[in-house]
Amino acid sequence: MPQLHAAGWLHGGGILISVISDDFRFSYDVANRLKRFGAPFEHVDPGQGIPKGTMVIIKKGQPRVIMEGSRFTIYGEPEDTSVKAWLVSGGLTDWNRDVFIGIDPGETPGIAIFSGNARITTALAPTPESVAFYTRTLSQLVGKKHVNVRIGDGDPTNRDRTIRAVWSTCNQVEMVDERRTSKQAGSDEEAASLIGMTKGEIVKERPDVIPSEGELRNIQRKSRLQSGGHTTISRLLAESVARGEKSMEEAIGLQRRAEKGRKPSE
Repeated sequence: MPQLHAAGWLHGGGILISVISDDFRFSYDVANRLKRFGAPFEHVDPGQGIPKGTMVIIKKGQPRVIMEGSRFTIYGEPEDTSVKAWLVSGGLTDWNRDVFIGIDPGETPGIAIFSGNARITTALAPTPESVAFYTRTLSQLVGKKHVNVRIGDGDPTNRDRTIRAVWSTCNQVEMVDERRTSKQAGSDEEAASLIGMTKGEIVKERPDVIPSEGELRNIQRKSRLQSGGHTTISRLLAESVARGEKSMEEAIGLQRRAEKGRKPSE
């Protein structure tokens, strides 16, 4: 699961999530993920009574979600169940309502998730491609037809990487004019929230990622810095990094192997 920073959704500090399992590894992995979100939870042994105030139950099993009144039971593996429980506990309980994901594009995109006009949560994703983790999870919960992305029009390379990543996992993508939002925002998450609340133009085709010459030179400069001045990756490898096809570490490694394999006369 992406390493994420999540913001504010606690409901009075009560026990919202009960993890019911006699599988220590499953419970341990779920607990670690819920702690990252700051989500209140309690371990419950099978056969014990469910703690008062529990809104979401997590169990190991074939992926599915069962609704009984106001309580949700989520089955699956640790990564899947923990993020679904986090979203449901944050208020994503009306699955007939459209969900909007506001995205402030960048190397670490800001994300804000709305159900109708209610903001469920905000987060930072480590890469443009990792935003698809959210759209896939939301589509599993509420159905792909209800999941809509609104992304700012700035930072074209990272914007287009994000659009390509989420394209097949949501209903539609809208591009929002950031001139109407950026001046009001104090953080990437706040910018994402403003973008998520602003209607944009529907993106009709999945875009190609075309980095600028300046971006490629900057990536090459970063490769020198990251390698301690020993390696400058090629333009071709810089393009792969810019498109999200390779990490900087992978590109530096490939460049070093290529240089090591050259003959002295070359």
